[in-house]
Amino acid sequence: MKIAGILSNIANSKLMTNHIQKCDNPKFLTRTLLLTSVAKDVFAYGLRVKNTLENDNIPEDKKKFSAHMDMATGITTALVQISTGFLMSNEKLQDGIAKKLFKPVLDDKKIFNAAKSSFSAISTMIVATLFAKRILTPLIASKIVYKAEHKNDNKPA
Repeated sequence: MKIAGILSNIANSKLMTNHIQKCDNPKFLTRTLLLTSVAKDVFAYGLRVKNTLENDNIPEDKKKFSAHMDMATGITTALVQISTGFLMSNEKLQDGIAKKLFKPVLDDKKIFNAAKSSFSAISTMIVATLFAKRILTPLIASKIVYKAEHKNDNKPA
């Protein structure tokens, strides 16, 4: 079977058609995009850990620390992005924010819902990828690795 035939079968499969039908829901789309971003990051950090451990140019003492840092960052990134993303896409939270931000169009339900849906998707991705990934994750991951590296410091020999 040719590649075009394989791709056609996948695109027309029951799984894909069900997924496409769910795409009418902006909340579903936002969460799918969020989970895709998280999966990409986890895969990338997994590769970084593997490459670090296999790199003979890195001294052994630094190799272990670097691999631990990458692993902690990858796990923390996934957990923090999912948590903040699902929190931000929460319907009650988005309703409260949208009612304050879009007061001028509150009476026009169609415009209000479009603005709310767009804002929900954008704010969820911004908070999950920028705030969570670039601010929270480094703070949390570095603390985890520091504690792991120094867990035996105060124990008597």
